[in-house]
Amino acid sequence: MTLIARIEQAFRITPPPVAPIVEAGYLRPDAQGDEGATEAFLGKTWESLSADLLVDHRSAMYMFTPCAHHYYFPAFMSVALELRSEAEDISDLIIYHLSLDHDSYWWERIRLFDGPQCDVIAEFVGVISDEIHGESGESIRALAALERARQGV
Repeated sequence: MTLIARIEQAFRITPPPVAPIVEAGYLRPDAQGDEGATEAFLGKTWESLSADLLVDHRSAMYMFTPCAHHYYFPAFMSVALELRSEAEDISDLIIYHLSLDHDSYWWERIRLFDGPQCDVIAEFVGVISDEIHGESGESIRALAALERARQGV
């Protein structure tokens, strides 16, 4: 079974999250806005999203509510695997976000992953990590965060 198939198995298709899917802070009049994320994602299953949409809206990973982040996370992992060079920054963002578990904003998202999801995300991190991630320690911190979430700590 391929890693993408294991991602699909760990993140079964469920109904997409309801609005709001973007944190309120991004929607204030004085903020940057959601950069089209609500329109692009709301009501769509993660498996139905095109690679182009995910690449164009990769900044949505920063803006999503915890529920939306959890729901759409496998789509970003899948596109990072499918389009290695074109989506390299998505892989970087995923590993970076996972390495920030000490920040309550990110821990609130990471802790939603269940055991099988943590396992497949850890496998993804192992496959996608490169020398830069290893030297910075981000991969090690990301894997530690996933283990913490897996244990329900």
